[in-house]
Amino acid sequence: MKKRGFLIYPSTTPRENNAFEWFREAAAAYGIELEVLFYSTPAAQAPEGAPDWEPDFVIMRGYNISLSRWYESRGVKVINTTESMLLSRDKYRSAGSLALAGIPVPRTFMFHGDSVPAYPEITTSPFILKLNYGSKGENVFLIDCERGYREALEACSREKLRRIEALDRGICEFGETLEEIGYGCTPLIQEFISASSGRDIRVWVTGDEIAGHILRYNPSGFKSNFAAGGSYRRIPLPQEAASAALAAVRTSGLFFAGVDLLFDSSGGFKVCEINGNAGFRTASADIPDALFRNLVKIL
Repeated sequence: MKKRGFLIYPSTTPRENNAFEWFREAAAAYGIELEVLFYSTPAAQAPEGAPDWEPDFVIMRGYNISLSRWYESRGVKVINTTESMLLSRDKYRSAGSLALAGIPVPRTFMFHGDSVPAYPEITTSPFILKLNYGSKGENVFLIDCERGYREALEACSREKLRRIEALDRGICEFGETLEEIGYGCTPLIQEFISASSGRDIRVWVTGDEIAGHILRYNPSGFKSNFAAGGSYRRIPLPQEAASAALAAVRTSGLFFAGVDLLFDSSGGFKVCEINGNAGFRTASADIPDALFRNLVKIL
């Protein structure tokens, strides 16, 4: 029998996003009917406009935990699972999980409670300061002086207020409760890998397959994210990088993910972040094809 599923985005997603058609075309190639839906609240119920049939699967393109758990409670396969999405969004917890599995990661420390350590007490300068929940290279700072440290903390405080205001308007993109937003806006201190300044490798994984990869680079800044002004190009993927990406995704329990790999001074790689909601328009339409090629195997 033909499989049917939902592709679910936040209502804030631009409607001109060409990935919609990439997903639909890839699904159709494997005999799957796919409906694109949008949610605006964290309510545990089908998004507005959903067909009245029960899907065989849903693909979550946002962090709506209530909705994800609701579908799982109904026996619907959710890609990615709620727990794996929670882990991947939590940079501090995911770094610890990867380290315990023996996967190289930058040293990462989290502020606890309301205590803010004085600049000289933190670590060797320079270092990275960023929010525990974040994406697209936003609110990520390279700190090399006390003034920069204070300015970064102030920026993190402003972002927390912005997310609280968004929650008041019913936008749950950054968390569904004040407590969750507070935890997500807790600053992290992360080791700066100077050998990888302005460049990294983004690897997309689906199932046990490398679906695509690119080198991201920025000659004028330390952040390589495309959304932060970086560029990209195709390169051969080193075997060590492929192995690190696959191991990170397996450890995190994800099915469809992006892995950001930093170049280490030793010639190897460290996993900077894993992303259960990774964008891929800088890669190609081959990635949705790989997703559905692997998805049909487990439906």
